[in-house]
Amino acid sequence: MKIGKLRIRRKALSPVIATLLMVAIAVAAAIITYVWSMGLLGGLMGTGGSQTKEQIILEAYDWKTTANKLVVTIRNVGSSEVVLAASYIEGLAAPGGPTGDTVNDKLAIGSTLTYTLDKPTPLTLTTGAAYTVKFATATGGTFTFSVVYGRAS
Repeated sequence: MKIGKLRIRRKALSPVIATLLMVAIAVAAAIITYVWSMGLLGGLMGTGGSQTKEQIILEAYDWKTTANKLVVTIRNVGSSEVVLAASYIEGLAAPGGPTGDTVNDKLAIGSTLTYTLDKPTPLTLTTGAAYTVKFATATGGTFTFSVVYGRAS
């Protein structure tokens, strides 16, 4: 009988203390989540976030030339200067460069740049087929566009 009486008299934590513990655990979880997310966002927006400020668009292209040269005009519509480091057609390095009056392939905010890209040697082109053109920036940003061989836009 004593065993049953002990169980009946024995009480758990009071509802007030239980509520306080639940609130403390929720606050601790919120603080951990906040610190983690600020570390992640701080990395993107601080030193390594220049890729998020870079934005270029393909304004026009001409791939009708008989010499297999692709002429593209790109515009910087982002909030920082863009320095182009490399260009690719279908994943292959496309030699070529700017034909405008530029220094070190830099695109100031709002400016345009005309590039003439040579066809990569192992690539076989088919008239009317779409090909992927990719530009890489000095900070690691990549911009991909689709162009059609034998056309201009």
